Amino acid sequence: MSFFIDADRRGDRMKRSQKVRYLFDQFLSKGTLAIVLMLTVITLGAVLLIGVLSHFFAGGETNVFQTLWTSLMQTLDAGNLSGVEGSFGYVLLMTIATIVGIFITSMLISVLSNGFQEKLENMRKGTSQVIEKGHTLLLGWNDNIPVIVSEIVTANENVKRPAIVILSETDTLTVRDGLKATVKDFKNTKVIVRCGEIHLKDNLERCAIAHARSVVVAENDDVAIIKCLLGISQTAFFAEESKGHATAIFSSPQNLVAAKKMCGDRLEAILLSDAMNRITAQTCLQPGLSFIYKELFDFEGNEFYFCRHPSLTGKTMKESLGLFPDAAVCGLFRDGKPRVNPPMDTVIGENDQLIVICEDDDKAVIAAHSEERFANRIVRTPHQASRSVRRLLFIGYNPSLLAVVEEMCPYVMKDSHLSFLVPVDTETAPLDETLRRCGVGYDIQKGITYSNDALAKLDYAKLDTIVVIANDLADGERSDSETLLTIMHLKNILSESKLDIPIIIEIERIQNEPVLHYASVDDFIVSNVLSNKMLCQIAENRHLNAVFNELLGEEGSEVYLKPAKQYVKTDETVDFGTVVASAALKGEIAIGYRLKRIHENGGVILNPNKEREIVFTAADSVVVLAED
Repeated sequence: MSFFIDADRRGDRMKRSQKVRYLFDQFLSKGTLAIVLMLTVITLGAVLLIGVLSHFFAGGETNVFQTLWTSLMQTLDAGNLSGVEGSFGYVLLMTIATIVGIFITSMLISVLSNGFQEKLENMRKGTSQVIEKGHTLLLGWNDNIPVIVSEIVTANENVKRPAIVILSETDTLTVRDGLKATVKDFKNTKVIVRCGEIHLKDNLERCAIAHARSVVVAENDDVAIIKCLLGISQTAFFAEESKGHATAIFSSPQNLVAAKKMCGDRLEAILLSDAMNRITAQTCLQPGLSFIYKELFDFEGNEFYFCRHPSLTGKTMKESLGLFPDAAVCGLFRDGKPRVNPPMDTVIGENDQLIVICEDDDKAVIAAHSEERFANRIVRTPHQASRSVRRLLFIGYNPSLLAVVEEMCPYVMKDSHLSFLVPVDTETAPLDETLRRCGVGYDIQKGITYSNDALAKLDYAKLDTIVVIANDLADGERSDSETLLTIMHLKNILSESKLDIPIIIEIERIQNEPVLHYASVDDFIVSNVLSNKMLCQIAENRHLNAVFNELLGEEGSEVYLKPAKQYVKTDETVDFGTVVASAALKGEIAIGYRLKRIHENGGVILNPNKEREIVFTAADSVVVLAED
């Protein structure tokens, strides 16, 4: 019986010791502060015990407070031991205090060092709370993020204490290094990086999403975008009192519809395929057009602004065009909807806002008076449609080419002819079907698109434009290298044939843009850059999405490059105000011009001062907004 009782007692003692160890482990798991607190208690206990005992061994020569103080100093500073004098017991106790101090001090330094290292590691991982307000929140990390950050940094130059918060699953050091490699100057914008899954509510709230001005979902996959938007919808960002909006770029129209149903008016999205295919198609027919879009979608230079001028109430759209010397009026924002290039007799209402193109909104100032100095040099011909007979050569192939050809067909006449040189392994049946549907003449040849032999066999005599399409969208580096080689061969062939044919190229990677500049092409399209510039513009002003949709849509007014000789007399001095007045007579809005003799920025000059004098040649063009 006693054996079982002893066993029970041993079991109880074991349970108590296990419980004590468990509580001790729980206490230590609380982190650095708990360990420092424990060491402090141990230190004070040791100091108190040794101090009291030392008082007795000191023989009453000192009071208890002095021995406590000596014990504390001996514990905290082991170097004091050499000066200790007294009885053997007293010196022994001071030695014990020194040894205790060595262990406690060593542990304390180690704990503080580890705690500090842990804090730095957490900061590196980006797990702390963000307390910004009115910031832009970017979700995701890829090659597009540096482009977006650069644009927003430029847009924030006149903003007080702006901030950008980036949340991604990529390590924060990798994100920061990637940004610094591309964005050379963050100017007055503070960039905060956090790490975590972008669709989780806790991570989004850690980035102060409820106080964000706008959220940019920078993922390239529709599924990932919708998953992220679903996470955002669970946060206070979607609360009624919140004024922010989310932006994203979708590849599929069906996925865009699903996202709009889920997010309602909180989402301003771009359908990448439609926007880029229309820009590509229009640029193929009008070399130099992408330079215009680059500037309109870029925060550097001229971009769209909305402004209200009560003094214009009751005036017509035509009357307002010449009143702004440093801004190009291009439409009205009425009842929450933009109207680009409305009828010239449209009366400006009290609540209407003007849509203008200028360098900054403070440039949209009305002049005291406008003077028509060169009215006698206006060419008073009616509006002329841009559709014409075209002969284009496309070199290269990717699936988007089919959509580009379809977008292009309404803008060319049936007698036009399109030629194609596609890679040897290309399945041409879809291209055949698309071209037959368009009803234009065409021929398709196969060969190595970057081979001099294949290029030399083509007939260039009757061409008016050459378009080099990226072959491999998956491998942008390889595709851009092939494009560069193709251009080099084309330049040699055209030079030997003494032909001057505009060349337009498609670039996949923005990093290759400086290299391809050396090729001296007439125009180039970087689809991911243009789309992300649009995304940034919409993130700053959600109403611009409707403006861009009208400019790039099939209905409404679009951007055109039309011969300057249709507007003013060539080889004679005029000012840009005269060009604006001439375009207004045709129901168009002139926003700039393109000079053939200038190579920088494709010769495109947007929103020049109305009094700026120019002498146009027959090769120059006027940039207009028109229905065609």
